[in-house]
Parts: sequence; structure tokens; C-alpha cells
Amino acid sequence: MNDDCSFSLITARLLIRELRPDDWQAMQRIGGHPSVAPMLATVTSPWAEDAVKTWIACSLFRKRLGFRAAVVLVEVGVIGSIGLGKAPGPGLQNCAYFIDPAYWGQGYASEVMRSFLKTFGLRFDLDEIEVDHFDDNPANGSVLRKLGFKQFGTGMAKSLARLEPAAVTLYRLKLEELRA
Repeated sequence: MNDDCSFSLITARLLIRELRPDDWQAMQRIGGHPSVAPMLATVTSPWAEDAVKTWIACSLFRKRLGFRAAVVLVEVGVIGSIGLGKAPGPGLQNCAYFIDPAYWGQGYASEVMRSFLKTFGLRFDLDEIEVDHFDDNPANGSVLRKLGFKQFGTGMAKSLARLEPAAVTLYRLKLEELRA
């Protein structure tokens, strides 16, 4: 990572880099997809251009928690996003991601989560990450368990792309497990 506010992480198949203002069309297409938006708290479907641009502006990497990154498949372009910020509980951090449905089931979510959490967990000296997933998205639960996340509860959550709150499962991961 550089001293400026740009960064890049390279995995076996992906590039994870800072989110840029010109990523708005890819973010709008992927995040606003009717299969993706209901799995996210703050995204609508369709996702209006001004809302996407504001989301990106609030998500830029500023060398502190509370940012999102672009997930890039080099031969294709941006295929998703991943972010790290404060969780509701004291001292907890939250991670969230989304991947273009055209690339689901190919292991990209696990690959990006592992690399991103290892790198930024160390950079920000984090001990634990908390995540949740809507229960009607069991594939996300599979990704989390594969990475070593442990279920610790259930609850209800809202999404701007859903009419009603929906059931979620809550997970935590001790980052030392990824570092081993």
C-alpha cells in the first residue's frame, strides 16, 4: 500500500483497489441489481445515479476505517465491492461485500474477503470482525463459515430494497484465525 490514499491488493484472480468516483456505473449496475440490493442495507433497486455517487464519495479510502473498495477481475473490470467500518457494538468492526451475480459461485467472495480482512485487519490492528447476512441469502452464510466466522446470534435487519425487515444471522471472526 502507498502513502497516498490509493492501494491495491492482488489475490490469485482479483485486484482489490480503492473505490474511485468513475466506478459509479459498475457499482450502480451491480449493487442495484434486483438480486443484490435486497441483501444490502443502504442500496435500492434500481439505484439512482446521484445516490451511487454519494455512496462512493462517502466510501473513499482515507487511511481509516469506514471505507469500501472495488473488486476487479482484471480481464473483465469491476465485479463487486467490499468495505470495512464500525459495527453497532462497542469496539467492533463490520465487513460487507457484494459480487456481480454473473460471477457468483466461483469463489470470488471467499478470495476477496480473506485477502481484504488479512491485510486491513493487520493495518488497523483489529482483533475481531462482525458480519451478518439475510437468511434468504444462504450462500453468504456458506462463504462466512468457510472463512471461519462463527454464528453468535440472529436478528432482524432492514434494507432499502425490501418492504419489511427480514431475518439475519450474525457472525464474528477472530482475525488471528485468518492470520494463521
